[in-house]
Amino acid sequence: MAANLLEVNNLKTYFYTRSGVVKAVDDVTFSMKPGETLGVVGESGCGKSVTALSVMRLISSPPGKIVQGEINFNGENILEKSMDELSDIRGSKISMIFQDPMTSLNPVFTVGYQIAETVKRHRKDVSNDQAWRRAVEMLDLVRIPDAARRAKSYPHEFSGGMRQRVMIAIALSCNPQLLIADEPTTALDVTIQAQVLELMKGLSHEFGTAVMMITHDLGVVAGTCQRVNVMYAGHIIESAPVKQIFETPAHPYTIGLLQSIPRVDDSRGTRLTPIAGQPPDLINPPVGCPYAARCPRVQARCRQELPELIQVGRGEQVAACFYPN
Repeated sequence: MAANLLEVNNLKTYFYTRSGVVKAVDDVTFSMKPGETLGVVGESGCGKSVTALSVMRLISSPPGKIVQGEINFNGENILEKSMDELSDIRGSKISMIFQDPMTSLNPVFTVGYQIAETVKRHRKDVSNDQAWRRAVEMLDLVRIPDAARRAKSYPHEFSGGMRQRVMIAIALSCNPQLLIADEPTTALDVTIQAQVLELMKGLSHEFGTAVMMITHDLGVVAGTCQRVNVMYAGHIIESAPVKQIFETPAHPYTIGLLQSIPRVDDSRGTRLTPIAGQPPDLINPPVGCPYAARCPRVQARCRQELPELIQVGRGEQVAACFYPN
């Protein structure tokens, strides 16, 4: 097995529309180790979900297309796999939790049937009874009360938080090596959100599953992740261990994200500092740094050259900025 579980190299995923080519993911490179939890953060439209869908080879074509790069999983390039080979990988070795569980679960089948179906698809030697027992076991594992009875219930009979737990049960039913969670707590209240995140964290540790946590909530990252990739306009603009991101952010965009969220140690009445302006048009991206138009420290060079990721600070922290903090 390769030292890294996942290696994404120079990934470019574009969408060909009537208005032009949308460069949703533009030259993204990162890696994940077995058992690692990686946070991917940024504003809506920065390329987080498209990166995840590219790893799963779930980009709709047309209009989307992976035009360049490699996605190596256990040392094998996923982009070179046939659809049959991909079908064996999805759900078995790489699983994904989508944003809205109600649109991901089939309303006409019980949740137990949907979990058992996943198990039978990837474990050919499992009988129907064994698959059903595994479904009940997984529902119990994600702390759904009276799992044996609730396995016979339909998705509409569950609350939003419980449906998200069902999605986690499906995703982990075959003990995948990599779990991609695309904003899994967006529609949940803070109490249920905390329960779901704690559950994912515990199950990841129990199964030894690597997790890619896609979110716009830096609070989620602080409580669950070991390392963070900050994305902006289809690029990774900073990457570091989570503690360094919060203690010594280097890129002005990362600093802006941290300043725009409330902190428990702020005095009462402290105003948040929003990031001024709007993200760039990905059909006609700027020539230089994509953040230049919104950056408080912009210089002439920033508008002319695209900065590359370079080491800043200490250790593994890198940032794509000519004038890092």
